[in-house]
This record gives sequence, C-alpha cells and structure tokens, in this order.
Amino acid sequence: MATEKLKSVIDEILGRVSAVRGKGEQATKQSLVLPMVSALGYDIWNPSEVCPEYDADFQTKKFGQKEKVDLAVILNDQPRIYFEVKDLSQDLQGHEGQLARYFNSTPSVSLAVLTNGIEYRFFTDSEEINILDQTPFYVARLDSFDPGLDILSKFQKSVFSHEAIREFATELNYRSKMVRFLRQELDLRDRDPGEGFVRWVLAADAMYDRRVTYGVVERMSPIVKNALTIVLRDIVRRSVAALDDEVVAKASEDDNSTSISSIVDVVDVDDPSLSDNMTSREERAGIVTTQNELECFAIVKSQFDLSSIARESIYDPSLGRDVPIEIAYKDTTGYFGIYFNKPSWWIMRLVVEAKTPWVGFNLDSIVGRALLPPGVEVMNPSPWAPFRVAIAKPDDLRALSPLVAASFRKAVEDRALKQRI
Repeated sequence: MATEKLKSVIDEILGRVSAVRGKGEQATKQSLVLPMVSALGYDIWNPSEVCPEYDADFQTKKFGQKEKVDLAVILNDQPRIYFEVKDLSQDLQGHEGQLARYFNSTPSVSLAVLTNGIEYRFFTDSEEINILDQTPFYVARLDSFDPGLDILSKFQKSVFSHEAIREFATELNYRSKMVRFLRQELDLRDRDPGEGFVRWVLAADAMYDRRVTYGVVERMSPIVKNALTIVLRDIVRRSVAALDDEVVAKASEDDNSTSISSIVDVVDVDDPSLSDNMTSREERAGIVTTQNELECFAIVKSQFDLSSIARESIYDPSLGRDVPIEIAYKDTTGYFGIYFNKPSWWIMRLVVEAKTPWVGFNLDSIVGRALLPPGVEVMNPSPWAPFRVAIAKPDDLRALSPLVAASFRKAVEDRALKQRI
C-alpha cells in the first residue's frame, strides 16, 4: 500500500532529523526531501524524471545567471512539479515569491512545493491559470500526529493529474473560506451574530415586513442568536441519535462492524472533499479518498497513457479552443468519478467500498454489453451511470479495457458534437 510505504519513509526521515540539522540546504534535500519524492513513486536516480538544479528559461536572473529550481519532476518530457527546498531549520514563511516566479514562468507545471524537509506547503493555480496562489492549498508536517498520508498519496506518480490537483485545491480553498465564514457567523458563543447575518434572516419571506434599521438589528440580534442556538442544538441531537441507530444496525448485520468514523451516508451531491487546512482526521471524515480508489485511477490512467486519446485534444468552450486531454478524478460522497479536463466530462464512476463494488460507464447499455468480457455481472442502471458492472477488486478494471477505451472515445466525441451544435 502506498500509505504504508509513505509512513515507513516518514519514520526514516524523522530519524535523520538530528543528524541533518545544521548541515545546510543540500543535506536537507538529499537526506529528507529526495527520499520523500522517491516514496511518491518518482525515480530520483533518473535526471530526466527528477532533475536537481533544473535550468529553466526564467526571465529573472541572478548576477547574470539563470535561476534554477531545486528539484523539478518531469513527466512526458514536461516539467510538472517544482520543489523549492530550504534548510531544515528555516521558517518557510516569506519564501513563496521565488517559487511563484518559477511556477508562473512554466505553464506545464501544476504543482509547486515549498519545503524544509519536515514541513511541506503545496501550491497550485486554483484562482488564475498559470499564476501561483498566494497561499498553499495544503500544508503537511511530517512530525505531526497525523501527517495526512491519505492526502500525500494524491501526489504520487501513479495518480498524478494536473486537473485533479487544481480541482482538489479549488475545493479546499473555497471550503476553507466558507468554513471560516460560517464559524464566524454561526459559532457565536459569547457574542451576538453579525449585522449582515441578522439582516439576512430578517429579509426572509414573512419574517419582518418593515424597514430594517440599525436599531432593529440591535434589538433582533439576541433573538436571532437564541433561535440559531435552538436549531443547532436540534441538529446535533438528531445527528447523534441517527448515528447511534446506524451503528447499532450495522453491528447487528455484521459482528465485525466498522467504527463510527468509517460510516458515511451515500448521498447524490458533490460535496467538497476535505476541510479547512486538513488539520485533523475528524475534519476529513466527510470524504476520504481510499487507497482502492486511487489504485482504480492509477489503472485507468495507465490505460489512458497507452491509448491514442492521450495525444489528442478536446474542445473547451470556456477557452474557445482545443486543449490537451488531461485525465483526472474527483471523489464525492456518492461515488469516485474519473473524467477528462472537467468533472462534467465524466468517463467512469466507481463505488469500490460498497458491499457490491461496481464501476459505471457513460455508455449505452447495448454498446457496453457488446464489449463486456464473459463472466462479468451487469448491474441495473443508476442515476449516476447508465451502464454498470460489478467488480471485486481494482485490478478487475484491466479486464474491462475495451469498455474503458470506448468510454474514452465517447467522452471526446461528445465534446466534438457539442462543439458542432
């Protein structure tokens, strides 16, 4: 398992910290950072894949010489990840500018990492294409109680996806902002709600039909707070009761019942996948991308890389031009989706942690059945996929390669049809 390998390497890295401290940036890179890059599946011994002191054509020069990236990960002959490495004892705050210059000058790079070997700050361009975000979308500390192995696994070579990283970062950034806003407005404790929130409540239909002045806001604030407290208390009580009932029902079905944290309601919404800064497992409990799901994507990605589709382009109406096809994934509360370039351009949807795991294709049933290998069980259509088949394990996707290839082709043809329309 990738997470097990990551944990083992992290333990080794932490064991070297005392020996590396005070030895400088090169020692940090060699003893702490490169082992981590290797654990993510990149070949650190191959300079055409992991290139130290990468010499890119940046506009900014130092003393008449080109600036160099500490480490560049190169995939399909294009730089995709930049690492800026600082000394182990150095604070990373304030060093984003140099990394931004490198990133903004290289359109093919979609992930920039600032690290001192223990703390990793991950950046991308979720706000504006090819412009590095001012803040990292994820921060990991290898010496924390929970270093976030499930998140770090998303950056391994086998599942690396330009579009998936941007989608993931966008969700994290907006969810972080929303969480801060809702906490500020709803977690009142010893204060009254803000004026804007009170005005929003009073603006509801049949709530308050007179002009809302500052005096009205001041008078209504404690009333709104009391009402909000009642509602939140009811929600918490109902949620705890429902969870208790679910645990009891699950235990009666299976003596080896799962823990409370592993029980997740399946609903048909695309929730943001992870919470503000991913600082605790409780905050990540909504959606956790499992190793089985990442393994499924790795298999499909390898099939994509070997197909002719990988060298084609697809029309993007938002840009008004053809763009290279990128395969990516998005995890939701209902399914794990694989798509081209945008989540709505989906190829496959999978549920691999269910009692009966399945994979759904964006194919007509007649087309799907004609390509089906013998012995594969066809399942009823669902709102998520018109053609579904049962699988026992991720590796079963290899036998479904004709279906996967047909789904690739249909996704491209659907976009070409919409372009003509």
